[in-house]
Amino acid sequence: MEKPFLVLDIGGSKLAAGVITPAGSLLAEGTVGTDRTARPNEVVDALLRLAEDVLADQGAAYGDFAALGISFGGPVEYQSGTVITCHHLSGWEGVRLRELLAERTGLPAVMDNDANAAALGETVFGAARGCEHVLYVTVSTGIGAGLVLGGRVHRGANSMAGELGHTHLVPYGPRCTCGRLGCLESVAAGWAIARDVRLALDGGAQSALRSVPRAELSARHVAEMAQTDELAARVMSDVGEYLGLGLARAVNLVNPEIVVIGGGLAQAGEVLLGPVRRSFARFVMPETADGLRIVVGELAPRSGLYGAAALALREIGDAG
Repeated sequence: MEKPFLVLDIGGSKLAAGVITPAGSLLAEGTVGTDRTARPNEVVDALLRLAEDVLADQGAAYGDFAALGISFGGPVEYQSGTVITCHHLSGWEGVRLRELLAERTGLPAVMDNDANAAALGETVFGAARGCEHVLYVTVSTGIGAGLVLGGRVHRGANSMAGELGHTHLVPYGPRCTCGRLGCLESVAAGWAIARDVRLALDGGAQSALRSVPRAELSARHVAEMAQTDELAARVMSDVGEYLGLGLARAVNLVNPEIVVIGGGLAQAGEVLLGPVRRSFARFVMPETADGLRIVVGELAPRSGLYGAAALALREIGDAG
């Protein structure tokens, strides 16, 4: 039997560890919330404690694995395995995370940002199986994208390809987490949805969302109420309009076979996808979108883990 991969996912809201075989079977997993106030070394310690708990439940040790795959929630320099920046956790700039985790586990390691990893995961194990040209877009706390072109992850000259969430969309629009104005993320990410609803409620809008404590209000609440609540429906429609425009620009540029939408908001279904598809059809060049499918990813909420496994499979292979 081929050795499985140990896989780790570092996100803004949770840390995850798992064991996945080269064939894509998930053998074990564990999750814990991310402490956003923790320093990088403290997050790494928490992640490895989680991994060791998962391994203990399996009666396994680090040496039982072929390789370590790592998905990180922010841009990374792929060749060196160094974090470039992270808009949702502080202090990570310049951290040589791949090297650090390889030393701590003794395993050959590969790391990429979460969107690139998820794009490859959906290509190898999920909704884009059999496709060579894939655009993956994650819509969650933030918005990111990963490109698989010719069957390989396209990272660009500086490992920064796919930053769809930080493409300019709205002139003089809201300020984004990157500091600029009018990025796609600033009008369509989960935090932007919650912000827009709070602003509307503060302005006197009538909505069932008033029943949700203001500090707890999230994009999930908005998506869940969009079928019956006018404010929630309007906000989700606006988000779909922006996302459709952003997708059209990306598709016109790279001409993929399939667009896979992942992340927590993808689970909203037609409340989000209906407006996205209508907006996309208005803005895309028809010839570029000929035969294109827009689908929901199959790997959520484990896209980071499966993406890390796909990286290990494609970039390292079974070292056993």
